[in-house]
Amino acid sequence: MKKLMVYLDDETHEDLRQLAFRKRTSMAALIRYAVDKTFEDELDIAAAERALEEYASNPNAAITLDEYLEKRGIVLSSAAESPGRARPGRVAEGRRPSYRRGAGRSKD
Repeated sequence: MKKLMVYLDDETHEDLRQLAFRKRTSMAALIRYAVDKTFEDELDIAAAERALEEYASNPNAAITLDEYLEKRGIVLSSAAESPGRARPGRVAEGRRPSYRRGAGRSKD
């Protein structure tokens, strides 16, 4: 973890200090959370670009999905191994959706 110095005006600092006290956390944790939530998408893009550059510089270091799953001890069951599992995309036939406009309302 790296250290970063941030300057805040007195009022913001005091408000942040009180908020941290009420939430029983540190001011730094509140700042990290705010940065993460504010820039979440941009930070994800930056991390993905960094990972892509790393892969491009050494593609032989990458592992396959099967190798990853095996390393993590994850076993995926196939649809054939799951009898009684509902088929995807099937909808009850002959039933009208209850969310239709005016459904269930009396005409007063």
